Amino acid sequence: MSQLQLLNTTVTAMALAVNKVLTACYHAVYDDAIEGDELVLLTAPLAATTEVQELFTAGIIDIESALPAALHSLGGSAVEIEGALKRRRQADKNNPNADVMQAQTAAMLGEYDAQLKGAQTEKTTAEIDQVRANTEKLRAEVGKVNAESQKTTAEVGVVNATEKKTEAEVGKVGADTKKTTAEVGKVGAEKKKTEHDAKAPYPSAAAKPGGGGSSSKSGSSSSKKK
Repeated sequence: MSQLQLLNTTVTAMALAVNKVLTACYHAVYDDAIEGDELVLLTAPLAATTEVQELFTAGIIDIESALPAALHSLGGSAVEIEGALKRRRQADKNNPNADVMQAQTAAMLGEYDAQLKGAQTEKTTAEIDQVRANTEKLRAEVGKVNAESQKTTAEVGVVNATEKKTEAEVGKVGADTKKTTAEVGKVGAEKKKTEHDAKAPYPSAAAKPGGGGSSSKSGSSSSKKK
């Protein structure tokens, strides 16, 4: 069973269930409803236009069945289908040649099928163009991200170089500080030595004042004794 047949079977089963619900609601709302009245959800099975055309060409189905099925599969509305049937019936009255009408119907179905395929092709082409545009946009965004990443990497390199330079300058300042501290310590030591030398006692070369007087007195005493 094809997917289309499975879809038609599923829709038909759902329509039967909906019919029961609609009918029960109708009788519940309208007390004067006649027994046996029912509401029916009208559905039309989907079919490929090529299959409908083959069935019609083989004479398995007539135009009254083929035309609505084909137009419905192409997305035609109920008004469009009814209008097509009216035009076909009028054409049958004006031209009773069955072979000619069959050829016209086949041509009509082929035209609808070609239009459907053309629309699908245009849609596919538009989707492909959209995918290409999205791909180009994505590539541009990726390139932009790569450029920003490279720029960030370069900035990080500059920051690292600046940090290394700063560390070198800090090391130089530390060395200068140690050198200055050593020089300050040396100056302090020399200052202390100078202060110590200034306070230390040194012997004087001049005679003491008291010592000379004593010697003179001793000499005078000695002279007097003589």
